[in-house]
This record gives sequence, structure tokens and C-alpha cells, in this order.
Amino acid sequence: MRRFLTILLVLASASALASPGKVGAYVFFTRKYSTTPEQLKALINDAADAGVQFLLPYARTTEGMALYDSKIMPQLPKGYDALKVVIEAAHARGMEVHPWFTVASEGFDAPTEILKEHPDWCQVDIKGKREAWLDPSCPEARQFIVSMVKEIAANYDIDGISLDYLRYREGPHCYCDRCTSQFKAQFGLDAKACDDPNNGYVNWGKWRLWRYRQNNQLAREIRAGLKEVKPDADLSAYVWGAQAYGTGWGISQDWETWMEEGLLDWVNPMGYYSDRREFLTAAKWNREMATDIPMLVTLAVSRRRGPARTKQQIEDAMDCGADGVVLFTLEYARPMFKELSPILHKLAEGKVK
Repeated sequence: MRRFLTILLVLASASALASPGKVGAYVFFTRKYSTTPEQLKALINDAADAGVQFLLPYARTTEGMALYDSKIMPQLPKGYDALKVVIEAAHARGMEVHPWFTVASEGFDAPTEILKEHPDWCQVDIKGKREAWLDPSCPEARQFIVSMVKEIAANYDIDGISLDYLRYREGPHCYCDRCTSQFKAQFGLDAKACDDPNNGYVNWGKWRLWRYRQNNQLAREIRAGLKEVKPDADLSAYVWGAQAYGTGWGISQDWETWMEEGLLDWVNPMGYYSDRREFLTAAKWNREMATDIPMLVTLAVSRRRGPARTKQQIEDAMDCGADGVVLFTLEYARPMFKELSPILHKLAEGKVK
């Protein structure tokens, strides 16, 4: 009984903390809905009418491109400042804006010019191939990431920044000379040998711990940079969730530490599950882990999945103690607004529990 009451108090405490709302949505800027500023404004107004309370517009892409007026990154050619349009249209409707910022991916599969200039900033796979991802162990790469966060915060009327890809690339990474030499100096072990489970999970755990620490340092520096420019802005993150800590994943995304250190104001773990049992299990685990900050489940929405499944997942997420949901994406949800609007409005009003 005492444990049950403790859980209730924890959930109530998390829910009482500030969050941008109960209904959010990513804005992906698909051509169909954002070829012109007028189309984008219409999309934002439709979202507000449907019950969406805050937006996460794509600001820095996985290809290392900006959807805003950047002096640091090349700008994705749209003909207008997409982030500015979203902020003005959203704020006019009372909606918060938390730009969606991809952290480590810098080209994803094709290195950007900055990585061609600084190949030592790349993550390196176990075979020695340089990837189009920034290595969090590199101080200069971390400084580059922070400079982009500060640029957005300094020049736009944002309510916060929402991080994505604050992690290593899936698979065995990073085995550059800097990482392997520093790991050996601290633990006396060969990093490549630690990647083999046959050599013992204790050693593999040490290698994962070392990489946790690199991502954690990057998270701290991002938070400090944002606070320096815009102290009241929220910092949130999309994370893989509880499964990020499984021994089968190499991404080393230690989001529990980010919460414990107060680096995040809210978190939206992955809820991309078709199977209801898997969805419920993940939502419950993530609620148990996110005890001190609001937790909003990220839902994959599409016509193929259908509005009925989205409604069910919204109800399931709230039954598991979530503080709300984030739709991925606004453009995918728009064709279903007629069906989804009633439950989104109920959720926004706190009537779905």
C-alpha cells in the first residue's frame, strides 16, 4: 500500500511541473503543406483548431541543414524562413514553439562540408569508417553543436528547444583514436575487444558507461549554452525510452541522468509501437523512469494506422500516467483532424486520464 501511495505522489508531482501542454506535434515541413508561408500558416491554424497546444518544428535536420536563417549551417532552400513563420502563426494562436533540433547527425549518410573540413569530429565505426555523425567526445564538435542551439535561442522568440539524436549512431561506434585512447587510459581496456559480448558484459558495460559520459557532457553543455542566451527557455528531448538502456543497443543515451541533473524540463519518449501490449509496456516503464519531470509519449500517426489506433494510444498513454502526447507529425495527423479533434480537445482540457 505504501509503495502504491508513493507512486501516486510521484506521478502527481511530475504532472504538476510545468509543461508546454498536453497535446503537441512535430512539424516536418513536407512540401504539400509548406510550399508557401500561407500554406504553413493554414496548417498551424488547423492544428490550433484541432486542439494542438504546442509545436516542435524541424529546425536542424539530420542532414545538417537549417530551416531558419542560420549563419552557421547551410539553409534548406525553401524561399522563406520557415521557423519564423511557425513561431509567429503559433504564438498568434496561443501555442508554444519548441524547435526540433537534431544533435549528432551531421549529414546522416553523406558528410557535410563541416565534417569534410574536420574529419576528426566524426564518429567512427568498428571497421574504421568515418560516419556523418558528430562525436560527443570531441570538444570542438560539442562547441559547434552548442553554437547552433545558441543561434536559434538568440534570434528567435522560442519557448524552448527539443533535442533529438542526442546519442551515438546505432551499431558499434565510436572507435576513433581519441575515443579508444581515452577509454584505455581510464579503464585499461581495448574498446574494440569490449564490443564483443564473448569478452564479458562487464567490460562491455564499461565501454557503454564511458560513452554515456560523453553524451552526458554534451547534454550539460547544451543546457548551459541555452541558459546563457535564454534562461527561461525549456530544454526537452525525444528519447528511445527505457529500451535505450538494454544491452543490445549501442546508442548510449543516458536520459535518466539528464533528468536527475535537471538538464531537461520535460521528455517525450518513443511510442512507435503497433502492438498494444508493447505500447503499454513501454509507456509504463517510461512513466516509472520519468519521476521528476513531465513525460509525454510520442505517437506515430498516419492514415495507414488510422484514427482509431491513435485514439486508443492516447487513452492508453494517459492510463499509464503520461502527461500528454506528441504527434509525429502534424502533417500526417492533418487528414485525420476531423476524427481526432474531439479527443485532442478533451486531452488539452485534462479530460482524458
